[in-house]
Amino acid sequence: MRMASNSILPTGKVRDGILFTALLLVGFFWSGTAAAQKVRIAMPAKSMTFLNFYVGEKFGIYKSEGFEVSLEVIKPDVGIAGMVAGEIDYTAAIGSAMRAAATGVQIKAAMFTMDRVIVYMYAKPSIKSIEELKGGKTVATTGLVATPTYAAKVMARAHGLNPDKDLTFIATGDVANSLAALQGGVADVAMLSVPFNFKAEELGFRNLGSAVDYLQTPFAGLGVTDAKMKSHPAQVKRMIRATLKGVEFTRDSANQEKVVGLLMDEFKLDRKTAALSLIDIIKALSKDGTTSESAVKIEIKEIREQAKIKAEVPVSQVVDYKLLEEVLAETKR
Repeated sequence: MRMASNSILPTGKVRDGILFTALLLVGFFWSGTAAAQKVRIAMPAKSMTFLNFYVGEKFGIYKSEGFEVSLEVIKPDVGIAGMVAGEIDYTAAIGSAMRAAATGVQIKAAMFTMDRVIVYMYAKPSIKSIEELKGGKTVATTGLVATPTYAAKVMARAHGLNPDKDLTFIATGDVANSLAALQGGVADVAMLSVPFNFKAEELGFRNLGSAVDYLQTPFAGLGVTDAKMKSHPAQVKRMIRATLKGVEFTRDSANQEKVVGLLMDEFKLDRKTAALSLIDIIKALSKDGTTSESAVKIEIKEIREQAKIKAEVPVSQVVDYKLLEEVLAETKR
């Protein structure tokens, strides 16, 4: 059908106006994309302990809050120093953040993503129970003041041992090295996280128990400086909100196949190991970003003993839920 000559068609000026408007819109959306805030999140290791952060990055959860996140493996002390200097925005190494806060560094745990410790105690096949570690057995762990070491001590005390006398700890730097120390006979026991516990099982080592059954303690989360919380509260709230969404996405059974696939890709696992690992990880995830005050106080007590801090350290010196509480309140509206 031929269009009538008086049909409404854009004149030259109108066409130019439409084109200009279109360019403005394109520019607007482009600038919105380009303006995504780049934030650096420090992690002590590439570990499934921080799975929710990988989930948030992989499935666009941080992007939906306007972030372009960079998940960077940095030694905890270097990460903390970088935060104080303003070069690093956040840390997922919440234990290290709390230790720094206890010594006077102006940093806080703004939320927790895990409040259970996913660490297993594996031993030589000849050792059948934790009680048999009495008398100076060697324990391979990632660091002498690391959470796995604390977990080993708690587990030992629960079975009547004095960990300071009955156990000798050796720092290996990472979990892979701890398993290697056990394999090589350098250590009698190794504190292992997923998926290294499954590998130890395959190699015939004996599982003496999981720290999940012995203690509740902050294991991962979001640490941020006091300065950033005061100067950029809106940004911190968006980061908290995105991190909570990442935790929920990880926990949701409807997303299991996606998360298992991520585990397989990121950590080079077979499907069975990835699925089993996810089950253990979900058990340790915080329900709403908080953990019990008693768990924080136990952590503070351990920090004071390790760092030989004589002064009392109030919970408010290491944890600040103010912005988390605002996010949770807004979510319920």
